[in-house]
Amino acid sequence: MSTQHEGGIALYLARLVDRIGSTQFFDEDRAIVRQHMLDAIAAAFIGCRGKAFDDLTKLCPRVSKGCRWPGSGPDRTHPLDGGMVWAFAINASVFEDGSREGACHPAAVVMPTIIALSKGKSWETIDKAAIAGYEVMVRLARSGNPQFTRKGFHPTAITSPFGAAATASLLMGHDLLMTQNALCLAALGSAGLMSSFRSGETQPLQVAWSVRSGMAAAMMAGAGHSGYSQIIEEGFYPAYLGNPPHVPIDQPLEHEYAIKGSYLKPYPGCRHVHPSIDALVEILKKNKFNPSQIEKIKVRTYKMAVETEIDSLKSRGDAYFNIPYALAARMVLGKSDWDAFDEKHFINKHLIEMIKKIRVDVDPEIESLYPNQRGSIVEVYTVDGNILRGKVSYPLGEPENPLPQSVIREKFRDAAGAFLSKKSLDRIENMLNVSGLTDSAESLFETLSENKAAR
Repeated sequence: MSTQHEGGIALYLARLVDRIGSTQFFDEDRAIVRQHMLDAIAAAFIGCRGKAFDDLTKLCPRVSKGCRWPGSGPDRTHPLDGGMVWAFAINASVFEDGSREGACHPAAVVMPTIIALSKGKSWETIDKAAIAGYEVMVRLARSGNPQFTRKGFHPTAITSPFGAAATASLLMGHDLLMTQNALCLAALGSAGLMSSFRSGETQPLQVAWSVRSGMAAAMMAGAGHSGYSQIIEEGFYPAYLGNPPHVPIDQPLEHEYAIKGSYLKPYPGCRHVHPSIDALVEILKKNKFNPSQIEKIKVRTYKMAVETEIDSLKSRGDAYFNIPYALAARMVLGKSDWDAFDEKHFINKHLIEMIKKIRVDVDPEIESLYPNQRGSIVEVYTVDGNILRGKVSYPLGEPENPLPQSVIREKFRDAAGAFLSKKSLDRIENMLNVSGLTDSAESLFETLSENKAAR
């Protein structure tokens, strides 16, 4: 089907949002939304710990009625700035969810928009808005995957305005025409470069600013302003692809809804690194040996995982995109958590020596299955002549290899525990209880501003 003959891609996506808004979802579907929401909140409490985040919040004018952010205390800012700040925090964590179909991170876009615009909204409306935001963003990102990345554009950042606009439109009760206009206006705020990852601390600004633009687009559409109806076909794709989309926007997704096909991360770092970590973990579960017994480690994975590698280790952000570092940390430090990627480990001589033993190559068979599968084969060669092999097709957290809910809860408590009291942690975690939740979304999100360390 050609969407161009039916009013354009923006209208097609607006109809998707409209249909989702009128659908009654089962508790099982809404439970998936809440898992991704709690996971995003956990990510925000990790990503809010840097100087860049603090400096960004200082740029936001304080208001008497507005949006709070992780650990903000009594401070509030306009919802546009609130959404921007939350987006920065979630994306800065490099611990948020993602879509392998779109090679993007919808939680860093959809959840900030929801938190910023949650006032007076029911949980049912919020759950639908999340589903709609993921649907629009992932479909657009998928249509140029992996070409967006190979052309130097960041799929998350360039599709963020559309995901934010779709989410906001449903939350604000827009009709079909307003939603279409919101999506068309969102194109005006689309920008994002892969090269920004070379300065990882400030990279999330492109996602944060894009989310703000998408929310503003929905507000402008709500005020009666319109955008060019063919701007995605005639502007977005020519600019970012140089040709029509490689995957039709209306081609069915792997799963019923994009959010049901999105993954959750068991540890931080670029998702392209995780299959190799999991393949190594598979080896470690079955074999006991010392790092000193390793002669070399060979990794075979897909091309994009190799292409997005950052070879020089100057910051935490570099380590997130470095497979040899991630595997060496798992071998030497015995972990892949937040601390494992800390810069203090960069001078660990045992870790440095292990990195030198690791080689990463493209495997043709694994590459042929990308992006539907993100696989890796790890082979550990020991000094006594043994070869230990681990293979992963779906890293932990994918729908085919789901992250246990207990891990999501633990991730949230570990991340937010330094900010929130036990009572607040319990209240927020209870959002997973779809049918028995009594707190409003607005009141729960207000709780996230608590900062017990500042008392």
